[in-house]
Amino acid sequence: MCGICGVFDMQKNAPVSEAVLLKMTAMLAHRGPDDWGAYIDRFLGFGHRRLSVIDLAGGRQPMSNEDGRVWVTYNGEIYNYKELRQELLRTGHRFATDADTEVIVHGYEEYGWKCVSKFNGMFAFALWDEEKELLFLARDRLGIKPLYYAITGSLFIFASEIKAILKHPQMRAEVDIHAIPEYLLCTTLLDSKTMFKGIRSVPPGTTIVIENGAVTSHRYWALERDGVRHNGNSFGDCREEVQCLLNSAIKMESVSDVPLGTLLSGGLDSSLVSAMATKHIGGRLKTFSMGYHKNRTQRPDDTDLHYARLVAEAYGTDHTEFIFQPEEYFEVMRRVAWHVEKPVELTSPSLFLLYRGVKPKVTVVMSGEGADELFAGYYFFLERCNPEGQKEFPWAPYLEEVSGLLHPDLEKETGYREKVRAILAGEMVALETGDGTNKLLYLFLKYYLVDLLERLDKTSMAWGVESRVPFLDHRLVEFVIDMPSAYKSTADSEKVLLKSIGTDMLPAPVVERKKRPVPIPVDPKTVFNERNQANELVQAAGSRIGHYFNKRKVDDFFRKRGQFAATDNLAIYRTSHALISLDSWHSAFGVVS
Repeated sequence: MCGICGVFDMQKNAPVSEAVLLKMTAMLAHRGPDDWGAYIDRFLGFGHRRLSVIDLAGGRQPMSNEDGRVWVTYNGEIYNYKELRQELLRTGHRFATDADTEVIVHGYEEYGWKCVSKFNGMFAFALWDEEKELLFLARDRLGIKPLYYAITGSLFIFASEIKAILKHPQMRAEVDIHAIPEYLLCTTLLDSKTMFKGIRSVPPGTTIVIENGAVTSHRYWALERDGVRHNGNSFGDCREEVQCLLNSAIKMESVSDVPLGTLLSGGLDSSLVSAMATKHIGGRLKTFSMGYHKNRTQRPDDTDLHYARLVAEAYGTDHTEFIFQPEEYFEVMRRVAWHVEKPVELTSPSLFLLYRGVKPKVTVVMSGEGADELFAGYYFFLERCNPEGQKEFPWAPYLEEVSGLLHPDLEKETGYREKVRAILAGEMVALETGDGTNKLLYLFLKYYLVDLLERLDKTSMAWGVESRVPFLDHRLVEFVIDMPSAYKSTADSEKVLLKSIGTDMLPAPVVERKKRPVPIPVDPKTVFNERNQANELVQAAGSRIGHYFNKRKVDDFFRKRGQFAATDNLAIYRTSHALISLDSWHSAFGVVS
């Protein structure tokens, strides 16, 4: 796991500046505290920061093939690299290291751009073919690893994080005005945009090729295209296959040359990962859970800490609990905004604090991320949705209320209402199935999950911790995407199939427990204070965010007046946090708007 960046002058107007490249690379030091490297070939430059996980001595990057004609800078893990290495050795390739990085170089030599379809893992990489003068970028199927780019003049600039791109003298931190309503109304950004004007995200499952001044992209994997179509598979058959695939993914992802553990929230997903992981590591598995001091919103016997202890005791793990002060959550808000590079989602500060605690003990962790999107864990969102007439994203249920707060000029310029509804209408037919719940879960996988994975990557890599997500092994995703939704959720229960697996492996209270979000410190006083703070941020003279809003309506919204008299408290709390986070993002980057 690492940080990568680079610059390519597509028209060969000027050589790459080594000083600029090194400044970009330095911005990624937190992602790779163990080593760094750079490579420049006239009009092309690669930078790399390394977090050593596999082949600690021999995996330095950027890395080349034997004759130095193919170079790569790479972030991630190719879990099946040992099998691919043997395959490539049989075809005559020679290896100088035991690192998975070298499999990418020789895989490209052997298979061209189709090499990405052979990789099982999480990855974002850039590869330079000197002979063809071709730059090739790729991102993994689900978007587990981030990769951003900007085109300015003849320059193509890319990096694992946006802050590295912003270090280039031809870039500046300017808001993409279209991102403002999408963040507030969808909590996810559409069309691969970021919060920054001119900077895009490489879509999951996509490659980009720059050759002869032309930029082309290719989608090599897609949820709606590459899933398994189930024809009469029984519940028992699906249960057996899911358990086999999940166990296989965990076994593959347990390989590490540095200490490895799991995040154990006491929920079903992380508990299954932890239970299965105990079979595949040497010694006692290290597990980690978290909570907040004096959290009055939960009983002591209904917290993550309580349920995590049940699993840790059942499997004899080396278990660590982190108890944070509520003040810590609010103190790190601006710092988290800098790391995640967008307004901070409610649980991001908690994850940031958790990874801070984890780092002295392990370098790699596995988590249960992805299971809710695959197996219908979001019952509280799904139960009120209508797949045939979906007008807002299920996880962002306040489009009408919150859109009323935005300035009329913003609506006129961005046309966000029509855009959101057009995208939803198109996506509801993209997955060719008559199963309405699976259509909704497709939305979660394609949009919501990508945002969660970005949060997971950046809050963990802020501390140089690699986070692995075995539920998102593409083989498992392909099998589950169109599995009958009756196997996933019913009127009485969510995650039916996973609970069936868990019944044989986990303490009964863990299996029966309702889903809980990542802990955050919330009490009535906090809600009241955030409501007032958000309103003041909009109303204040010289406000960084006030020009996005109709100030009178914002005041009415937070005071429950006029058209907002019936607005529920959850909408007010979520919107309060969103506005405070938006202001923190502007402050963290000095954004020009």
